[in-house]
Formats: sequence, structure tokens, C-alpha cells
Amino acid sequence: MSNKGLKPAIVRPSARDSLAVAQAVADEAGLPPATLRPVRPGAAPRPEEGEEALVQLNIRVRRGLGDQLADRARSEGVTQKVLVCQALAAMGFEVSAEDLRPAATPRRRGSR
Repeated sequence: MSNKGLKPAIVRPSARDSLAVAQAVADEAGLPPATLRPVRPGAAPRPEEGEEALVQLNIRVRRGLGDQLADRARSEGVTQKVLVCQALAAMGFEVSAEDLRPAATPRRRGSR
């Protein structure tokens, strides 16, 4: 079987090699030593003490509603997440102040 049109596979550096390069850069810049923390595969980062863990919420809505949310968020200068959290707070849900705070430069979609 020919590999016509395919790019050749590149050799990727090992984690040890990457860490050695990061250490050299840290040494040159006078930064603390480069290290890797052991992490369980698939483990989510632990929240700081007193901080509640974040979870992801995905919903699918019709295009018209998605466009309305996107357009309103754009006009108010907030994210769609903030709009949804504001609506949930208005319905009596306990919403963290962090979830009501606009993020920096949100990505946008919409009809306009």
C-alpha cells in the first residue's frame, strides 16, 4: 500500500526531553525549576479550598433561540453563559457571582 499524498510521520519528543528543554529555558530566564506534577489520567483539576468544582453543561436548542441568545449577549456585552445564569438566578436558582461575571473577550456566533 502506498502512502501517496501523506506527510511523513514526525518524531515527537518524549516528556523527559520536553522537560529538559523547559528546564534549559527556565535556567536561562532565571525562573524556578521546570517540573511536572503527577496527575492521574482523566483526573480533573482539584478546586482550591473553599472553591466549588466546575462542571460543564451542554444544551442543544433550535437555531432561532441560539441566534437570539447570541445576539442578546453581543448587544449586552456578555457571554451566553452569563445570560443563561442571569435567567436561572431570576427563577430562584442559587448562582455564583463568578458565573454572572462577564468573561474577557467571548467567542460569538449569531445571525448578525
